Parts: sequence; C-alpha cells; structure tokens
Amino acid sequence: MPISKLLLQSAVLRQWTLSFQNGRLEVFYQQYALRTLLQQARIALLVGTIIYGLYSGLDFLFVPAAVIVKIWYVRMLVILIAFGALILTFYRRFMRYSQSMLAFVGLMAGLGLLVKMWWLSDLAVNYFYAGLILITFWCHSFSGLRFLYATTVSFVILLVFNIMFVMLRPLPMVSIISYNFFLLGANLFGAFSSYISEKQSRLLFLREKELDRERYLQRERALHDPLTGLPNRELLRDRIDQAIHYSLRTGQVCAGIFLDLDKFKPINDTYGHAVGDIVLQAVAARLKGVMREADTLSRLGGDEFFVLAQDIHTPEAAELLAYKLQQQIEAPLMLQGVPPITDLSASIGICIFPYENVTAVDVIRRADQAMYQIKRGTKAGTAFAA
Repeated sequence: MPISKLLLQSAVLRQWTLSFQNGRLEVFYQQYALRTLLQQARIALLVGTIIYGLYSGLDFLFVPAAVIVKIWYVRMLVILIAFGALILTFYRRFMRYSQSMLAFVGLMAGLGLLVKMWWLSDLAVNYFYAGLILITFWCHSFSGLRFLYATTVSFVILLVFNIMFVMLRPLPMVSIISYNFFLLGANLFGAFSSYISEKQSRLLFLREKELDRERYLQRERALHDPLTGLPNRELLRDRIDQAIHYSLRTGQVCAGIFLDLDKFKPINDTYGHAVGDIVLQAVAARLKGVMREADTLSRLGGDEFFVLAQDIHTPEAAELLAYKLQQQIEAPLMLQGVPPITDLSASIGICIFPYENVTAVDVIRRADQAMYQIKRGTKAGTAFAA
C-alpha cells in the first residue's frame, strides 16, 4: 500500500536536523533509504579501513620507536571497530542503530588519529593532521551519515583538536591558524554538501511516494466500478484465477455467485437514473455487510453483481450465503424523496469450482447461465450451474 495522502501532506522538514516532523513519515523514509545506506556504508567502512591502515606508512617516517607500539594498538583498535560495524551491517539491528554506529566509527577514527598526533613532534603533526580532513569528508560525503550526525562528529573532532593543541599542548600560532583554517573549511564544505544531499534525498523520497500513490489510485480506478467502488470484471477475473490456483493446490471448494436484480428497471423508469444509482450503492453496501473478508463482491455492470466466495466447503454453504444476500436485497430501502422500495429481489446463479478445465471466464459464464434459469422462470430464486 502506498503512503496515505494525509501523511504526505504532513511532510514538513525540520530546518536544522532535516528530519520529518511526522514520526511515521520519518520511519518510512528510513526504510526507503536503508538499501542505499547499506551499500554505501559497507563500501565506506571497507575503503575507509583500508585507507586508515595504509596511513600507517607514515609511521616509519615520523613515529619515534618509543611510541610506535602504542600507536599501532590505537590503530588496530580503530580498525577492529570499523570491521565490527561492517559485520553488523549484515544484521537487521543495523537499521535501527546505523547512524549511531557509523558516527561512532568516524569519531573513533578521528580521536584515534588525535591520540597518535599527541605522541608526535610538532613537525610530524603537520603530516598527520591531513588525516583529520579525510575523516571529515568521509563522515559528510562517503559514509552514509545524515547531516546532523556527520556535522556533530566533525565538530567534536575539531573541538578536541583545539583543546589538545591550543590549551594542553600549544602549537605555534601560525600552525594553529593554518590547521584550523583547513579543518574548518573542510567542515563547512562537508556540512554544506551533506545538508544539500540529504535534503534532496528526502524531497526525492516524497516525490516518489506521491507518484506511487498516483499510480496506485490510477490502477484502483481502472480496476474498480466508479459508482459503487467495487472491483470490476477485470479485477474479479484476476481474483477468480487466484482462487482457482489455490483451490487446485489445496482442494478447497469455492463458489461464484451471479446476482441480477429483479424489478430494478421500473425504479430507473419511475424515479430516474440518479435514484437508480443510489439504489445500486445501497445494495452494494448491504451485500458487503454479509460477506467475509476473504470474499470478493464485484459489480459487473448495470444491475449485475458477482460474489466470489472462497473456501465455502459445500454447495449447501454457498446456497446459504446466496439466501443471506437475497435477504439483504429484499429488505425495504428507505430513500429520501421517494416511497419505500419493497419489491426489489434478485435472480441468483451459483457455480461451484474447481472442476475439470476450470477458468475464470467459464466460472462467470456458468453462474450467469444458472442465473438465467431463474430469470426466465419465477425470478427471486437460486439455481446451481450444471
């Protein structure tokens, strides 16, 4: 089923977080984005881990022998966290915690790099801080993180960097200004990119759901009677085909019940077609009231209706259902502006299936022929197809 029109009309994006104000719509969007997110997150985690590992090539140039073991412990911890998140993408729980997991990986990668930089000389920091820019772009443009999460992670990394190298272990002011200029620039470019990307994704989601709903409505109009809203002949045939396949496979007994209203033409001639349409709508509503949810009530056209009763068990049960339908039709109709309608009835034909070489068209034809046996006789009765 497509998303309801009311829910789509409630689609309001929060300006800063880019989440939908309607919680149900937000859930639908998360489900919509999950497949793309899974593919993107797996590639991002794998590629990010490889690059993070290759970054160790700088260790042999700039890392003192005294701390190289500590740095490798930190590096392996970050890589294990990333691989753990990669494995979790293959589990259903990842959908619920995907943003938190990816944000945690990005944050640990940034903090791990900052810990290594803390142990290095001022000159070596100059070569390693570029990794923070790579992590910033990974969060915003590659990982699948939403704008809010990516911005939070990159801001925390920038904040921790300044606490460490401005307050705790001050670097030369020229270096601090240079580092912050490029880190802040990377944050701004990344945040702008992820904001626009997520907003476009959410607007595209709304547009696709609007189109899905329009296609669904068009299909419903094509397969339903415009007056009563009941399935038309085309949809009825499809459902009979399904019932035939199921009955042949399971052995269940089904029935096709053809109803033709008696004495309907005088109503049209006396009161006009507008009243006749109201009568048909009222009859359709009454018939639906005595049917099971699994059954199908269809209007074939004019004053002809058809009931597909699945798993009816016995012909006697089908006849009992036909009797209930007849009672609903014969009950007086009280309509505004016209006298009570008390002489309406129906001629009913029943076709029990499956049988040899059964088809949907043949079920309708046999029930129609059985109905005409009643129509040509006393009317207001029931007959079974031969």
